Amino acid sequence: MTAAILLDAWAARSCPVKTQNAFDPTLDHSDPAAEANADLFAGSRDLVDLVCDRLATVPGTVDLRPLAEGDTAAHRLATDRALAAGAPVIIAPALPDSPAGHRTGSPEVLVRSGAQRSSAGCGYLPVIITPHRVLERHHTRAQFTWTTALADPDPAAATLSSDQTFRSARQGPLLQAAHYWRLLADLDLLPAPTRLPAARLAGIVGRDQVDQLSGEHGIAWLDLDHHFIRTFSRTAASGWRRRSVLDRYDHEHEFRVAVAHHAMSSPQHPMVEPIVVGECESCQWWSTCQPRLDDADLSLRISKAPLDVREIAALRRMGVSTVDDLADADLETLLPDYLPQVQHRPEAERRIRLAARRARLIRDGVCLERNDADPIRLPVSRLEIDLDIETSPTDKVYLWGFWVDDRDHLLAASRGHDGPYYLAFSSFEDLDDAAEAALAARAIDWLDEAVRAEPGCLIVHYSDYEKVHLRRFGRASSPCPDRTTGQVARLLASGCFLDLFAVMRAHFFGTAGLGLKVVAQAGPGFHWRDAEPGGLNSQIWWDQAAHHADPARRASARARVLAYNEDDVRATCALRGWLRAGAVVPGSAAVPSAPPGAVSGAVSAASH
Repeated sequence: MTAAILLDAWAARSCPVKTQNAFDPTLDHSDPAAEANADLFAGSRDLVDLVCDRLATVPGTVDLRPLAEGDTAAHRLATDRALAAGAPVIIAPALPDSPAGHRTGSPEVLVRSGAQRSSAGCGYLPVIITPHRVLERHHTRAQFTWTTALADPDPAAATLSSDQTFRSARQGPLLQAAHYWRLLADLDLLPAPTRLPAARLAGIVGRDQVDQLSGEHGIAWLDLDHHFIRTFSRTAASGWRRRSVLDRYDHEHEFRVAVAHHAMSSPQHPMVEPIVVGECESCQWWSTCQPRLDDADLSLRISKAPLDVREIAALRRMGVSTVDDLADADLETLLPDYLPQVQHRPEAERRIRLAARRARLIRDGVCLERNDADPIRLPVSRLEIDLDIETSPTDKVYLWGFWVDDRDHLLAASRGHDGPYYLAFSSFEDLDDAAEAALAARAIDWLDEAVRAEPGCLIVHYSDYEKVHLRRFGRASSPCPDRTTGQVARLLASGCFLDLFAVMRAHFFGTAGLGLKVVAQAGPGFHWRDAEPGGLNSQIWWDQAAHHADPARRASARARVLAYNEDDVRATCALRGWLRAGAVVPGSAAVPSAPPGAVSGAVSAASH
């Protein structure tokens, strides 16, 4: 008997090779543990709990979270009873499968609509909760987003958003919402559309704060029929069309159903081949897909500004599969056939030219390449300060790190040092707004003192991250002391800041990008003491420093964070010295096939 094909809400947004492998009877499926979904990073469960706790206060709500980890039959029965009773909100429902629609799963929340279905009983719409920002300021007059407060979630009373729409680039949550809408349609649980703002709605709660004043999250309701997603089109003269979320979901879902059928019947002839995408890094099928990729495969080797699935598939059809193939290709001959196939991407020609440049550098083992022969002139001061901040998983600045080169001992803190030294203002505990502001005020006090001691000093940072947070702490609404507002204004107007990333971007092209870890190692040959340096890792270390039960582990993690931050500021200092010395790039620094944290593995998609 052929197994039923049931796909969850992640299938349509995920790599089709996952579906192929899951239904391939020749593969080992003994380990049922799937990888952590890409959306479920640290803090996502907190958001789900926060939103569900708020919805649980709506009168009449049925909260089934206590049953979610228990008996499936009891959970399903409780859901059926809540639906039959017409509960206004059902949290953590357990919906039946739809074998005919090949759909399974349940959204985080069901919200009853004020409208009635044509059949007996109330109608419901799905609401999903995602830890991403899903809204943006709209730039057209098209309005297809409505909002409701969590205290009154009924979409029949939703308010049209005058200035926000869904992000077309954030398709993952949108496709999940469409999956659940289709599932409710399969199960005849949808409301009649007559009293709804639009015929087909699904709700999404993201990181966006719909009410910016109160900080209260709300439900953003998406018109699933609105055409705003740019996709490839073989028939359109432009090579692309705008389609609705429901159109996009139906195409992707049907394609994966076909992939599953094919995998079950002809596993020896795969319908899709792996192409490396972001989700491969945590995919349980990577060990299956990796051997099927050439070591020089384009999607494996080009990790910075990678070409997408359709772009890679188009190149493969033209016989260009590896970095060597692309490095050697005559782009002027390739482009007339290639570009019509990839018009779903704006600036498609620029993207392939950048990829070809990276392919050439990877083939030649070059990490950095000069864009010009112009001299690189950097300001010089007798007081030079390198600045780098670290933020916690909740985006609180818990560490202000400085590398201070005060050769004339202009600052009091410098008088006990014979040369450059590291100075840090840090807190390894959970910070509320007031505690974060107090720490920032201490660091800003010191920096303001440095500029007053030497108005011509140099404050070096890499990208504008530090200045963004400085501006935040300098706003009148910030809980920082009043004097901090004036200090920040003086600092930002001082002309002392130098963004070294802007200098690098103007003069260099990086095979693996121009991140500080890349350029400081490729240029001056600077090396971090930690074997796994990185901002995300430092957040893990901070969490250990703040919360680990073992005091020795807390102390060790604290020392690790401080050493990492010190190396960051010393790296910008080393990079600045290298630039001043003429910025000679070492000749044979090979680019690794997959840099630390790089992703690996995924798919070819059908035409739409």
